[in-house]
Amino acid sequence: MDDSYFYDIMFEVSNEERVKILRELTREKTNFSNLARLIGITTQEVSRHFNRLVDSGLTTRGVDGYPVLTPYGLMILRLLSSLNFTTKNREYFETHDASSLPNKFLSRIGELENASYNDDVMVSIHNCIRIIQEAKEYILDINLPYIAHTFPHIKDAYERGVKGWFLRGVNLRVPEEMIHLREENFPDDYLSFIRREKLLMDRYIDANVILYMNESEIALLSFPTLSGKYDYRGFASKDPVAIDWCKDLFYHYWDKAV
Repeated sequence: MDDSYFYDIMFEVSNEERVKILRELTREKTNFSNLARLIGITTQEVSRHFNRLVDSGLTTRGVDGYPVLTPYGLMILRLLSSLNFTTKNREYFETHDASSLPNKFLSRIGELENASYNDDVMVSIHNCIRIIQEAKEYILDINLPYIAHTFPHIKDAYERGVKGWFLRGVNLRVPEEMIHLREENFPDDYLSFIRREKLLMDRYIDANVILYMNESEIALLSFPTLSGKYDYRGFASKDPVAIDWCKDLFYHYWDKAV
């Protein structure tokens, strides 16, 4: 197939006003006058942009005469969400490496579009502790560095019947200065008990991501810096679509882990 179609579409969606028209057409039935008001341009400009989008196969008029997206236009708009998320967070992705994500998750990264970026370490730690306290079903953890303050909260979660699923790289160990706190909260006999009851499940895998979440919220999704180090800067969200993306990522790695 002729690649010129690709470049033609990229040109059409490089215009901010045309993309805004596409987005507005997903929300509710509307006309040119209302589109002009919502976007802040004239009705004539809306008409001109709409005709270009029609020529590109992205829009048409419905049987009632109102402007609508075509199925092709809806597909293109959904695919743009991945590019929108990465460019909106350009500064983060210039200093953090998410390129090791499996292609099937990179292609869906637009599902994180409503996630919020947080660069405050203390807020990230607070969020991690809070979702432990609020968890009702499970906690999913990939590579979160050990935080001493979480130990009693994790134990309380086990006592409530919350399951903990933990994925670790083989080099991620409890720091020496935390070992006595870990042993106070999780003596060997208690660890044996929660493993036997399948409240604690842990596996090993090398995955270049930090993920900490419960069934209803992502406390932290973070990628390594360009030097391979981790920090607590990353993304948080209560959006169900983002939660599904992160759950799928966790279980993708879980199935490959040992």
